[in-house]
Amino acid sequence: MMRKKFYAIIALFMLSFFAVACSDDTSSEEPNEAEETEETEESEAEAEEASEPEEEEKAIPEDEDLFSVLETNIQTIVDQDTDAHMETIHSESPAYEGTEQNLEVLADYTLDMKLSDLTVEEKTEEEARVAYTQTSMKVEGPAYQNNQTKGVHILKPEDGIWKIFNTEVVETIPLDENGEVMEQGEAAMEGDYADLLLELEMPFDGDKWVLGNYQEAQGEAIAEFLVAGEEFENYTELLTLHYYENGNDSLGIAGYVDMMETNLGEMITGNLEFNRIEEGIYEFAVTEDEAQLDQQEIARVFVKDNDLYVVRYTTMEQTIEDRDGWVENLKGVQ
Repeated sequence: MMRKKFYAIIALFMLSFFAVACSDDTSSEEPNEAEETEETEESEAEAEEASEPEEEEKAIPEDEDLFSVLETNIQTIVDQDTDAHMETIHSESPAYEGTEQNLEVLADYTLDMKLSDLTVEEKTEEEARVAYTQTSMKVEGPAYQNNQTKGVHILKPEDGIWKIFNTEVVETIPLDENGEVMEQGEAAMEGDYADLLLELEMPFDGDKWVLGNYQEAQGEAIAEFLVAGEEFENYTELLTLHYYENGNDSLGIAGYVDMMETNLGEMITGNLEFNRIEEGIYEFAVTEDEAQLDQQEIARVFVKDNDLYVVRYTTMEQTIEDRDGWVENLKGVQ
């Protein structure tokens, strides 16, 4: 952007210079018409050439340059340096606007975050894909589920600088306080908001669903339940509870549904079908997406004591068989 502005200013200076020169010539003597035409054409050609923005020099990035962007991205989270962190995110990234809000939540934590297994899967002058493993451990702060995340960062150049454009998360593995992988059933619902979720009436088969992950942040909580015997890397069904403190004031039921539809529309590159079944209940289906597996979901948003709750039932690579039954089950969560 700075380079384009720089050349625009040069063009203005050149046009002003030629205008003054012509004015001076006219006042001193009668110009030769042929010479004047030739000089004018040359001036216009030079001005037009100067006004054209210089094309950004494109080159395939070095692996170490890509790795450096990702390392800086993580370190700025640890350092809680929001401005420096946003410099690692592409301004046209679909996650750009939400990133700063996420950093505000993470400000309540002191985290130890590390990257490993960085591998460039492919790269061109336009885009690079880098596989990564990220380990996040809480040092201080509210309840937090330590985890190891594996995925792929997609980077694109912006004004000659490579930045993170999008991220495809492949799997998230919960870790215990020692950094060891937690076995299914070891996750515990503990924290400031845990009791509020535990008090909910949940009309689901207690033998089928096992808590796989629970995390809290300032004013928010999430609990994810897997089918007994399944893991996060290969689950077929997922039951999720979200909690937002005073969410009725900050967002509301309709606002949450609108937000989901908008976010999905921006994120999904394949086919998306989004339907509002009735107030506070919606469903969507994703197929043929570049990053996401085919999936279907039915969800209900409701308010209790001014707090916002969301309960979601998701199936991966299969259809929801008893749609009406699940709608009734979701209505039963109180």
